[in-house]
Amino acid sequence: MAKGAGLTLDRLFYQTLLRKPNEFLTEGQRKITYKELFEDSVRLANGLSSCDLSGKRIAVLDWNSIEYAIALYGIPFAGSSIHPINVRLPLEQISRTIKTARDEALIVSKDFLPIAEKLAEAGLLSKKKIFTINVSSDDFSRFEDLIDDGEEVFTPKFDEDTEMSILFTSGTTGMPKAVSYTHRKTVTAIWAILTSLSAYQGLARLNSGDTVFPLIPFYHIWSWGSLFISTMIGTKYILGGKFDPISTLKLIKSEKATWMNMVPTMLYALLANDNESVLSGMKILIGGSPIPNGLVEEARKRKIELTSIYGFTDGLIASIGTINEAYGKIEDERKYEISTKYSTPSPLAELKIVKADGAPPEIFFRSPWLPDGYVSDETETKNAYVEGWFRPGDSGHIDEMGNLCIDDRVKDLIKSGGEFIPSSTLESYISGVPGVEMVAVVPRKDDKWVERPVAFVKSNKDFDNLVRNIKDLFDSLVKSGKISSWWIPDEFYRIDNMPLTGTGKIDKKELRKLLGGE
Repeated sequence: MAKGAGLTLDRLFYQTLLRKPNEFLTEGQRKITYKELFEDSVRLANGLSSCDLSGKRIAVLDWNSIEYAIALYGIPFAGSSIHPINVRLPLEQISRTIKTARDEALIVSKDFLPIAEKLAEAGLLSKKKIFTINVSSDDFSRFEDLIDDGEEVFTPKFDEDTEMSILFTSGTTGMPKAVSYTHRKTVTAIWAILTSLSAYQGLARLNSGDTVFPLIPFYHIWSWGSLFISTMIGTKYILGGKFDPISTLKLIKSEKATWMNMVPTMLYALLANDNESVLSGMKILIGGSPIPNGLVEEARKRKIELTSIYGFTDGLIASIGTINEAYGKIEDERKYEISTKYSTPSPLAELKIVKADGAPPEIFFRSPWLPDGYVSDETETKNAYVEGWFRPGDSGHIDEMGNLCIDDRVKDLIKSGGEFIPSSTLESYISGVPGVEMVAVVPRKDDKWVERPVAFVKSNKDFDNLVRNIKDLFDSLVKSGKISSWWIPDEFYRIDNMPLTGTGKIDKKELRKLLGGE
């Protein structure tokens, strides 16, 4: 296929450049039109090519910003692949993702310069291939120079089968795993999301007249593809930077936002500070973790429309809350239940439930945009990608209307605020503290964060002193970048008899019962 042909990312601009070229993206007092976004993306692509970075993988460390938006297009326009780095990962895991991706350059904002400096010191990246955003440095190059020096002529060096991005999971089983997405897979997935949100009945429908304000960061599946979707239909688009509930509410009011995406903990924070009913009438796509009933009811009372989304880094979009026409006329409360507790497979996607002997019913997913597997990880690929289907690791069921309902995680992972905490990593560290005989970290339900970790420790030593030693260890691990501070368990409980399964493993189900979780 000829370069620039097929389903490529630049085609998302076509209708908007015809219909609404002067609609804009805004970041504080700064604005950029879609026409300017396309032109700057082309210049960035040419600037990268002149630095011999065409066809390479390039990482980005930043909050949602205009520069990040340009990079999301400009890097793929160079025939290169963008690696959005999860800024919440510990330094050690960030380093591993860069090694796995074999990144050859980094675009970084001021907030993350200390990380860039450590990556350069470790020899992972050349200082001259680190491009700083709105910061001058004797050691690093400038991002703005790439755009200023780039030519304006768009000469595609890619086709629909060219990789446009490499993404990493959030490390649910210890270390993040990498997946690769081509232009074709990405554009097809974006079309599926937009179709689900605009062509079918449901809450939080999206159209070109909306003002989109995503709270999901670009490092999480490109903000669930929100910029790509908005580009395709030409919505006004707000870039809010690092999430803060007070400043977010001010932006919602001043920019007249009408449609947002977020995880439940973000909505909790906004509701707690929304004294002026700014959120009334808002349309919100919400996901990342189960949506508590209390949150749904509070949203309904405030006339906030909620629709759930189910997806994952390993396979992008799987399903979105829509209301089947077969329901007919239904009450408002029932609409919210269907839109938040259930979801319908996205167009072209399939979901099925597989029931193996002795195992919970497990969700399987496949679609045209599903990757072939993990990058450089045959073992994990064989476990997760089975005969063209992907196993997300969730248990659930499908009702008579074809709606998916997720019941639980298959594995014992702790999902706090939309992010996973690997309990085995915490257990490994705690078990190394003198005096610890056995340890298990399990989730405890939390109204705000959905789940928070707590630790059960078997020991015959002075327990108060032991806990102090464990906390001191965690403090040092946070400082060294090995774990994030929010991974630390909220409570430590002494247990004299650790419950075990018939095979000698710790029975975490029994521990959850002690917490009232089951």
